[in-house]
Amino acid sequence: MAESASAFNDVVCGLLLDSGRVLLVHRNSSRAWAPDCWDAPGGHIEKGESDSDAIRRELLEELGVGVARDDVRVVARLTGHDFDARVFLVERWAGSPENRAPEEHDHIAWFGEKEIDGLVLADPDLLGIIVRELRAKRHLASPARG
Repeated sequence: MAESASAFNDVVCGLLLDSGRVLLVHRNSSRAWAPDCWDAPGGHIEKGESDSDAIRRELLEELGVGVARDDVRVVARLTGHDFDARVFLVERWAGSPENRAPEEHDHIAWFGEKEIDGLVLADPDLLGIIVRELRAKRHLASPARG
């Protein structure tokens, strides 16, 4: 999710969903926190910045995608002794995601539900959140049965 020299990390991350897949970034092996694993794109909340402004800024910086304020919503919160992360669902954006932060991530890729299960994630609790959101999206997209 994010890393810093400070003792506590207040961060945001975004789950970009498209066609039953989620976009994840692979953290470089040189990262101090959670190296060489997959994560949702995001980062630190800057002083005076709202959570939604932070995720929109991070997605623009890291992936080059523009996201409207109304197109993000918090779906989960991950906490630990040194971090508090708000997980946002993002289903609409402008632009094509690309790795604009190669110093942080060495790869970005789209994954379906079955592919995610074998990945090493920065936070293992992220798996359940991703699967839940993919399934909810699939359920909403399927025709009603009567």
